[in-house]
Amino acid sequence: MAPETPSRRKDREERAATIARCLSESVAFINSKSPNAVSVRSAAGFAVANRYFLLSDAYKRHRGMENSRTHSYKVAALTAATLMALRPIRVTNSVVVSQQAAFANQQCCMRAAQALLGLDMERIDADFLRRLYASVLDRVELPCLTSYLSAFEEIFVQSEPTFTAIEGIVPFDVHNVIELDPDELACLEGLINQFMTLEKAYGHPFLRIISYWRNWWRS
Repeated sequence: MAPETPSRRKDREERAATIARCLSESVAFINSKSPNAVSVRSAAGFAVANRYFLLSDAYKRHRGMENSRTHSYKVAALTAATLMALRPIRVTNSVVVSQQAAFANQQCCMRAAQALLGLDMERIDADFLRRLYASVLDRVELPCLTSYLSAFEEIFVQSEPTFTAIEGIVPFDVHNVIELDPDELACLEGLINQFMTLEKAYGHPFLRIISYWRNWWRS
């Protein structure tokens, strides 16, 4: 695997800030309905962004597409997979007080997908979303990302480090050698199909254009 270019490194840093904002907005929305119901783990933006790029690179290597750009529905699917593998939003109390809190990470996935794909969420059936949350997203497991997360959390579990500090201690290139097993690949392909279908059925270009996530598909 070739060393990461400066522009790609900058993309990761910017992605981390965007993910952190998405997580913060999701937590704020849920807590506005159910005060103090959920919280977000430390340095989650960096943890999710770096694992997203690890996952994306592994998928491209497996498909022989290392130099290709990623379609927006694939970005949405890989983002959802990474979020659900990490589940950075945590229920604060042992008793789940609302459906929003129970599906906090899934809702964050859809917040990202809404912006990436221009989804008109008002048109998506509520029962479909519940099935997507409980039977598809909730089942995501990606053991291939465990090594990076273990190295990351050993140092940064209770701190808010800078991007440069993380790179100095847990270098991205060192961990960018993961391989997907058949179950992980099947999980990703299933998610990609789900989000491709969602984009075709409910996507609207104008809703995507006005989103601050609009540059995500450059990866």
